[in-house]
This record gives sequence, C-alpha cells and structure tokens, in this order.
Amino acid sequence: MSTLVALPDDAVVKLHPLHLGPVEDDEQEVGRPETGVFVSLPVPGVDIIKWLNEGLTVGEVKSRFAERYGEAPDLDDFVGTLRECGFVQGDDGVAAAASIDQAAQTSGARRGWRLFGDLPQRKVAWLVSRPVRRLALLPWLAIPVVLAARPDLVPSAASAWLPYGVTVNLLALTGIGWALTFLHEVAHLLAVRARGCAGYLQLSHRLHFVVAQTDMTAVRSIPREERYAPYLAGMVFDATVLTGALVSQIANAGGPWPGTVAFLAAVHLLFQLAFFMRTDIYYVIGNRFRLGNLMGDARALLGNRLRALVGKPAASDLSGVPDREMRFVRWYALLLVAGVGVTIGQFFFYGLPIMARFGTESFSALSGGPGGAGFWDGVAFLGTTALNFGLLFYVIVRDRRAARVGVGRSDRRSA
Repeated sequence: MSTLVALPDDAVVKLHPLHLGPVEDDEQEVGRPETGVFVSLPVPGVDIIKWLNEGLTVGEVKSRFAERYGEAPDLDDFVGTLRECGFVQGDDGVAAAASIDQAAQTSGARRGWRLFGDLPQRKVAWLVSRPVRRLALLPWLAIPVVLAARPDLVPSAASAWLPYGVTVNLLALTGIGWALTFLHEVAHLLAVRARGCAGYLQLSHRLHFVVAQTDMTAVRSIPREERYAPYLAGMVFDATVLTGALVSQIANAGGPWPGTVAFLAAVHLLFQLAFFMRTDIYYVIGNRFRLGNLMGDARALLGNRLRALVGKPAASDLSGVPDREMRFVRWYALLLVAGVGVTIGQFFFYGLPIMARFGTESFSALSGGPGGAGFWDGVAFLGTTALNFGLLFYVIVRDRRAARVGVGRSDRRSA
C-alpha cells in the first residue's frame, strides 16, 4: 500500500536516476537497476516522472497533466507509491550519487552476494558476442545426435551410481550436484556482467527444492533481445557439461564419473523446463511475450478464485493487467496448479516414503557402531538429509521475513 502524504503545490519531488524503457502496449518499464525494483507504468505516469525529473513543482506537474490529459492526477498517491518503490530521494536532499551508492550496498546485502560486479565489462563482453552465441548452439545439436546414435548413454539413475558404496555416492552426488549448480549460476553472472549489468547470487527454494539463483533484475534495463544470453547462459553451461560427459563415455575416459556428471547435468536441464516455477525458461517466456509478472498475477488470480468460492471479495485487483497478458495468466494459472500438484504429489507418494525407509534403516545401522560400513552409510544419509532440509527451512523463514518488510519487489507490475 502506498504511503499517502499531502504534497503542497510548491513542493519539488526529487527522484533517483531511473531507467525508462521503450513504450510497449502503452506502458513503459521504470526502475532502479541498483536496487532491482522495476515497475510497468502507463505513459501518463511516465510523463509525470519526466516532469518531476525536470524539477517542476507539484503544482506545475498537475497543471501540465491536466492540460495534456484533461483531468487532474492523484499525485499524492502516485508519489507515495514511487516512494514505496524506493524511487524518491530522501527529504534531506542527499546527493543522488551518494544515495545510489548506499542503496546499492543495502540492496546487495538483501539480494545476495554481488559477484563480478566490479569486473570490467570489456573483459567478459566476448562471452555474449555473436561467434560465441553461435558456438553455444553446438551442444544443443550434439546431444540429440549422440543419444540417437548411442541410446545406451541416455542419462539414468543407474548410470549415475558409482561402484564405491552408499557413502561415497551420497557425498559425490551431493558435491557434484551443488558444484554444477554453482557453476550454472556463475554462467548467469558472467553473462549478466558481459551485458554491463550486475547480478546477485543467492539461495532460494522452489517448492521443497533448495536452489541457488541469480538475481538478474538489472538486465531489464537493456533491450529485450539482449536479455536472452543472460537468461540462457546457465542452460548452455549445463548442455555443454552434458555433451562433454557423453563424449567422455564414448571415449571410455574417466571411469564411471562421466555417467554421474551426465545424469546430474540432465536433471539440471530438465528442472529448468519446469516453468511453472521461476526457472530459466520462465524468464525467457516472460521476456519473449512481454509479461510483467506472470507468476504473481497467476497467484493473485487463483487467490481471488478461491476467495470467491467461499463468498469473500477478491483480495487482488488485476484490472490493471492488460487483456493480452491476462490470457497468458489464465493458462499459466492452470499450469501452475497442475505442476505444483504433480510435484508435491510425487514427493509425498514416492520421495517421502523412500526417505522414510532410508531414514529408518540409517538409524538402525547406527546401532552397529563405527566399525561397520552401514554406520557410515547411515551417517552420510542422515547428515545429507539434515543439511538439505535445514537449508530449506532457513531459506523459507528468511524469504518470509523479507516479504513482511517489503524486500525483493523486483517483480512488481505497476505503481
């Protein structure tokens, strides 16, 4: 909710330097790349921002707006919402540069680890050059060809299992999995920097999965066609790793390890296709079809429908969402329900019983003492499980606390 402050006509509202995107569907993206907050505003709202940036007083802005659009704007509410988004400088007249530096530091602490932010763009710009982008197509062409010629190399859980016992497998699968996850995000971060923006690495979750993710909100300050490289860089890395692992298996190099790497890389790629969660493909689709906040709008729509079923009024106003986007939102809401239902169902009907069985066997094995292999298998399983669920609990609690204080509003649609 915006903060309403009565503005006298002689007041001058000072805004931070803002990115103003091109006009699309009678709206423009407005935001601060250093804080990661972007909103979509109708053209009249952008006109108000431009006039405020010119140093016009509140009274002068109202007069210009009325002259151009035939009605007086609710400037108190509009400026209050801009303030809520962090677009308005403090009333003490702090210089814009100092304010931006402070905002960058505080938002960086909230958004994660700001990696490669100080790396000169010129040193990594080649990563998103046209020749490199063309080379990135090779793994996508090679993988189906190799698997068609050698179907025995199709990644599977059996091919991922190492002949070294349960403990080694648990530690290896966990270690390699997180290493690939980290490098996937590093690929995003380098591609973001190659486009002249900064990214933030953070832990998050998708349903009951703990994931690492890169906050790439800053790429919304560059043209849409230039955003695909940062969005797809992680999947290109996964496909390259999968291709290398398949070639290693064909060459009989590396023993059983390439099979493990191939399986984990394939799992990473398949996970990104689950765009009913905020995966890489989700952002690609949102960028391609110019969707402001697809998941947020879909959740709001579902919430309104559930409230209507019990006779309660809608909690979210979606009247500002363009009709073109609402068509996507309705379909995505159905996909969201189906995808979440299937994923949670798989966990409760398949994953949880298996974990319960392994947990029971692990506790039993502990009674045998450290002299037996079963004891260390139990320690490895229980330790890995506790680590995963501990991280999940931490991330969920952290995100809920952040939501209560209004942190992380990069998907907001309009002010």
